[in-house]
Amino acid sequence: MTNVGVIGRVTSVQSTTLRVSLDVGAKGFTKVGPDGLHTVGVVNSYITVPAGAHRVVAIVTGVYISRHWDKRDQKTLLSEDDQSAYELEASVVGRFEGDRFRSGLTGYPPLHAPVRAATVSEVRNIFLPQGVPSLKLGTSAVASEQDVFLDANLLLGHHCAVVGSTGSGKSCTVMSILDGLLDKSIPNGHIVIFDVNGEYAQSFSQGTARGSSTRTIVLGPKLGSSEGLFLPHWFMNNEETLSLFRASEGVQAPVLQRSIADARATSSTNQRDVIRLQIVEDTILAIEQLYLDKNGQEPAHQQLTSLHQIVSDQSQAIGPCQSQWQEMLTLVTTAIADAQISSAMWQRLTPGQKDILGQLFIALRNRVSEAFGALGMGSAEAAPDFDAPVYYSLQQLCDFFLPSRVKIEQANDSRIANYVATLQMRLSRLLADGRYDFMTRVERHSDPLGSYLKLLMGSDPTGGEDWPAADLYVKQSRRHEEGPSVTIFDLSLVASDVLEHVTSLLGRVLFDFAVRSSPRAAYPLLLVLEEAHRFIPARKDPNGSGIRSTAVFERIAKEGRKFGLSLLLASQRPSELSETVVAQCGTVIAHRLTHEADQNLLRHATALGSRALLDQLSGLAQQHALVTGVSTGVPAAVRIRDVADPPKSNDPDFISAWSDPGKLKDLPAHIDRIVEGWQGPRT
Repeated sequence: MTNVGVIGRVTSVQSTTLRVSLDVGAKGFTKVGPDGLHTVGVVNSYITVPAGAHRVVAIVTGVYISRHWDKRDQKTLLSEDDQSAYELEASVVGRFEGDRFRSGLTGYPPLHAPVRAATVSEVRNIFLPQGVPSLKLGTSAVASEQDVFLDANLLLGHHCAVVGSTGSGKSCTVMSILDGLLDKSIPNGHIVIFDVNGEYAQSFSQGTARGSSTRTIVLGPKLGSSEGLFLPHWFMNNEETLSLFRASEGVQAPVLQRSIADARATSSTNQRDVIRLQIVEDTILAIEQLYLDKNGQEPAHQQLTSLHQIVSDQSQAIGPCQSQWQEMLTLVTTAIADAQISSAMWQRLTPGQKDILGQLFIALRNRVSEAFGALGMGSAEAAPDFDAPVYYSLQQLCDFFLPSRVKIEQANDSRIANYVATLQMRLSRLLADGRYDFMTRVERHSDPLGSYLKLLMGSDPTGGEDWPAADLYVKQSRRHEEGPSVTIFDLSLVASDVLEHVTSLLGRVLFDFAVRSSPRAAYPLLLVLEEAHRFIPARKDPNGSGIRSTAVFERIAKEGRKFGLSLLLASQRPSELSETVVAQCGTVIAHRLTHEADQNLLRHATALGSRALLDQLSGLAQQHALVTGVSTGVPAAVRIRDVADPPKSNDPDFISAWSDPGKLKDLPAHIDRIVEGWQGPRT
């Protein structure tokens, strides 16, 4: 191989780090090559070094000037430049096999191997994935004429994290990625955005190019069925329900589980059966307490007569436990005839009467147990799937089914009511908390789960006439024709302590849908999480908030790829994110980060060859980022491309607003509008 284009020689090889001594002709940091003038020794530029049958590619991470002293030159007057050695340090990022760039290292270059600056064509081959779908992210920070592309399938298949301090350009980077995807013909594309700051709706409004080329639905920011941002509580699985109600494992959790199973299994028409079965049990207890009473026959006669009337009435009602009621009627009728209990005052129950009543009560309790089983409420009966998203009323759970279950379980432990009292109080307070109304007070409607999944996936959810947000959907979808679906959840008005339950439930529903889909990944989906640290916090405190939400997204990060569910995270504090989620992101786009903890997390989560580059994070300019990971051939310093109609995340113009006297006059009316929307219309 000729020495044309050689800029130096390898002087040190340590793992993935090369040290290069630059030739004399390269000291001016330029070198004439066969295809023009090359810039030499510039951080973030690329060099190539022969290594066996391939050429190793490395990115320059540092340049140095060091003094050297040669005894042979003691009598010669040398300039400062002649006494200096010029060196550079580079991290190996891949190799060329012929003209094709591949990531990874198969061999190391020898000492004194010639080093060349990567040519324009080589740089182009590095940045443009060959034979795969790609999207343009921006241009190289070193060579502005060179576009930087990402492998779209690897980007989506291995998740992506966009991190950076406030104002560094994260939201625009997220939008540039989405634009790169929307540039392609993807009519079956599905994108869901969790927008906690209310930034993305304007980027997809109907007057924008994105709004006209996508099927976009914006849910929120107002909460409630009519605004589209509602989430039925009955979608929650067992773990989510126990977390929301903070039910303790010992007694509260089992009682709550069975109460919800009762509520799901029992229709409103069966509630009368439940109430009267409880009356039968209460009557048995009341008569048993009269056994030692001196005037026991009179009250016992009243109780039995009244019980006979209730059982007789219920035995005529058609229902799942009608046969048990008819058997109880026969038992009560026979016992009244045999016991001959009178209504006379001051007479005790005789031993014979007690014996007849005792046998009656044993038989009645057996029939009551069978009746509860027929209603799906029996303790020995298999309950419906606790995770099944089947409707039940939370108000009825609080007012009827939980107290009913407590009464049933008290037959085994009289202390149950005391154990469950705090749970009942929390449930009552939850129903009184208006912030949860968009979850706890969603009216029953046809096909709730199916219509909600259709909404998430960009299909028409209004098949049932009673779908709560039908008017909103019709209004927003009026101009929809074709293109990928984009569903934006504007969560800016969701309270922080409610946000965890909302995002974890939505994430889990999407994941369960992906897992149950067959064939696998037939409808892949990209889930964009803005300000992801707010609902995927690091698990620093086992009893802290966000644990349930973190668990959901950690599972998606680890398993979602094979089911076609991809994450695109954006966060200004990566150190507050779950380290598991960050580590699963195959592509990391890092803007300016000044906090050491944030930088250290990225160093642990990125490949060895990329860590030296991360030292630049604190000095990156706005709209510039370092890109590492599987979707790009090499780690690269990139200027992110400009986007039209960016998210509403620009810095406010304080001085301009403060200088406008008209705004001062409008301030009282502005406050009134805010207060009315905040606390509701004044009465």
